[in-house]
Amino acid sequence: MFPINVYTGGVVENGQMGSTYSKPPAFTYPAQDSMTFDELRQLIFRQTGINEEKNNLSISARWNAGTAGPYWFVLMPITDENVWRMIVDNTISGYTKWNMVELFVDSIPKGASLGTTPTKTAVPCVPDIQPGPSQCSNQFTPVRSKRVKKNSRREVKKTKRFDFVGANVANDSGKDNSGEEEDEEWQGEGEESDEDEDDLPLDFELPKYSARRSRDPPAPFFKDVPDMQSATADCQFSDGKGRPPEPVDASLYVGRLFSSLDHLKWVVLDYHIRENRMVVTDRASTKIYVLKCEQWPNCRWRLSAVPTGDGVSFRIRFIRGPHSCSNEEVRKDHRNLSSNFIAQMIRNMVREKLDTSPKDIQESVKKRYPFTLSYNKAWLAKQKAIAHLFGEWRESYTLLAPLFNAIQASNPGTKVNWWSDSTADPKVRLLRGVSWAFGPAIKGFSHCRPVIGIDSAILSGKYGGKLLFVVAYDGEGQLLPLAFSIVETENDESWYWFMYWLRKEVVGTRPLCVISDRQDYILRLFDQPDSGWCTGTGEAFHRYCSRYLCESFQAVFKKEELVDLVKWALKQNQPSKFQLGMTHILQANREAYNWLMKVGTKPFEESAYHVWTQCEDGGRRYGIMTTNGPECLNTIFKGICELPITAMVELTFHKSAKYFAERKEAASKIQIDNQLWSNKITAILGLRKDKASKHEITGYHFGTSIHEVKTKIEMVNSRQKGGVKHVVRLDQRSCDCQKPQLTGIPCSHMLAICAFGSFDISQFVDEAYSVGRLLATWVLQLHAFGSSEDWPEYTGIVYEPNGHNKKRGRRKRGKGSLGPVNRCSMCGQIGHNKKRCQRKIDYEGTSTSHTDVTEEGQVDIGLIQEG
Repeated sequence: MFPINVYTGGVVENGQMGSTYSKPPAFTYPAQDSMTFDELRQLIFRQTGINEEKNNLSISARWNAGTAGPYWFVLMPITDENVWRMIVDNTISGYTKWNMVELFVDSIPKGASLGTTPTKTAVPCVPDIQPGPSQCSNQFTPVRSKRVKKNSRREVKKTKRFDFVGANVANDSGKDNSGEEEDEEWQGEGEESDEDEDDLPLDFELPKYSARRSRDPPAPFFKDVPDMQSATADCQFSDGKGRPPEPVDASLYVGRLFSSLDHLKWVVLDYHIRENRMVVTDRASTKIYVLKCEQWPNCRWRLSAVPTGDGVSFRIRFIRGPHSCSNEEVRKDHRNLSSNFIAQMIRNMVREKLDTSPKDIQESVKKRYPFTLSYNKAWLAKQKAIAHLFGEWRESYTLLAPLFNAIQASNPGTKVNWWSDSTADPKVRLLRGVSWAFGPAIKGFSHCRPVIGIDSAILSGKYGGKLLFVVAYDGEGQLLPLAFSIVETENDESWYWFMYWLRKEVVGTRPLCVISDRQDYILRLFDQPDSGWCTGTGEAFHRYCSRYLCESFQAVFKKEELVDLVKWALKQNQPSKFQLGMTHILQANREAYNWLMKVGTKPFEESAYHVWTQCEDGGRRYGIMTTNGPECLNTIFKGICELPITAMVELTFHKSAKYFAERKEAASKIQIDNQLWSNKITAILGLRKDKASKHEITGYHFGTSIHEVKTKIEMVNSRQKGGVKHVVRLDQRSCDCQKPQLTGIPCSHMLAICAFGSFDISQFVDEAYSVGRLLATWVLQLHAFGSSEDWPEYTGIVYEPNGHNKKRGRRKRGKGSLGPVNRCSMCGQIGHNKKRCQRKIDYEGTSTSHTDVTEEGQVDIGLIQEG
């Protein structure tokens, strides 16, 4: 169902968005998708009171011709069922981006000349002052065709039949056109062409990217499903006499109306690729478009189309056929199956799944056509589809500064930092990096735990580079996208520039725990006193991501049982259990034990357990053991790394806006339920309360805050578990199990004491987990910055990409996440691989003496008992 607004009794005017009507609609009607043109006419007669016996109707639809950019409306006359069906289908599919059908209706007495638009037009179209197409949308001026007078007798005949560009479809289709005569006479003459008379390959260009951006946000928030995407061309062609074909599927016939020239081309190409035939452009101008078979003149198939009066749609004038050429030749590829054609085909697929791979495109093409697409053509088609959806890569840079200016105007508090080099033009600079953080994210971070994760991702677009990003964690454990940065390369200089701005403009001066991988340029950042992140001055606390640590360990020692031991040991809360795990590692492999002892150490340090274990952390990481960076990037901002730079910024904005709206709604529901803590903390406390009910209070000292709790003895997997005493100090909010100190959440031992002494447990839960802080994290929302026409005027610096940073060829991917492909996976050094690594040679020579383990020292995690 779709709404119809019918306007009548007024005049057509030209406003800021094209054709409009001077009066409000006479009536609005909820129409069914199957409504026919005759039913529409009867509805208008009935609702408006126009006398059907004395009057005819002149009906025109208000058609959005600005679907690739801002709205711009023109009038499209509705004269038959074909035009009406095209308008309905395009409205329902969302192609026009206008969710209703608006009809301008005028009554004409029978016997008078029936026009194509309402007769009461007010203001003529003035192209030089209106922001849109230059065609006058509500006036149709006959245009004489310019023809070469070669045969006067036949010229009179042709002029009589083809002299009006905006001729009525109904009047034309009713004629008995002789397509064969026209085809013979148009050979080598006819309309003036904008191209050479030689055959042109039908490899049409996608619409050029314009600075006038769409009012809709990037994928996947806007739904633009063009009818060309679902169009089929499996039809039999006409018999050459200009009559519509008889078969049921009549996709191509004389008089058919197409929403655009690209739509016409797509349908014709789709049919010929399926049928293993090829066509080329014979003539292309503003007045006519002619296609012919590649085997011309041996095969006489030909099609001619002309634009209609609205300046957007095209109509088939004649078809000569069928094909007489052979289609039995076996081909691996098809000439008309170009990257531009495929880009149109996969546009919606790329829009909805930005990480679509060339192999996915190959499979999609294979299902539709009997040809095998090359990987390079599939890759190129995706790049063109991305450029069509989000803009060209280089032109995208010119819109970057105005876009940030618009975002800052609509979202106060948003921070942007530029890093660039000068050029000969003082108003143009070469961009080396740009960082941004949205205002609501900056405000929301002040209510989160003092922990951030930093990571990077490779940009696979035209100019390459790296995306640096920072995430924080709310009281529910959800990721808060805090800050982003695009830099040419990842090194000491780029990380220092980004992190220094982050400390100064975004996170403030409070001490923070930073979780990251073990990249050298990140490690060196925390040793620089002037960076704002020096661990020696107490400004920051650096911790390693446990996942990256285990991957590095596994790359060196390979054995899964050793990796499992490391995973078990590093996540333990109690130092005694951690030491037990390290003892098992020592007994299993002394080299592995020594490797772990040296992780994160500085000169004169024997070990640095605090940077990678939980029990020695001191509560700085709040139990967060990984960065979750790549997962964050691939789920919240999926496919962002392949987009032009402006589209990347827009996507981070729109995704963040949606993310903030969803989180605010969820937090509001928790608050309505009068819940004190986030859902996650409430669930943890519930489980620990059940466990606390089984504990025994062995030492409750009145007047002091030191108490003793004994856990219940149980048999788990044929092993005895429990029976361990724990000391709880309420005044320090601590327990010797260390869970309250490390995570800010009371353990079961502390809850048992609170239940016995009737203490309020809320005083022992970290405030960062409260519902109030959770809602305050997401309460501020991002506000839309509108289309480019609505942006504030920008007269500042224009940024351009560095040419030397342009990517050439496909990016070579490394095996894993440990670094570039030429980095050794054994020792981490650059310049050799693991087969030639000296460490491996030394290790293989001494491995026997280090791995001989007694029966008592065999690795068995089941022997480790939990208290």
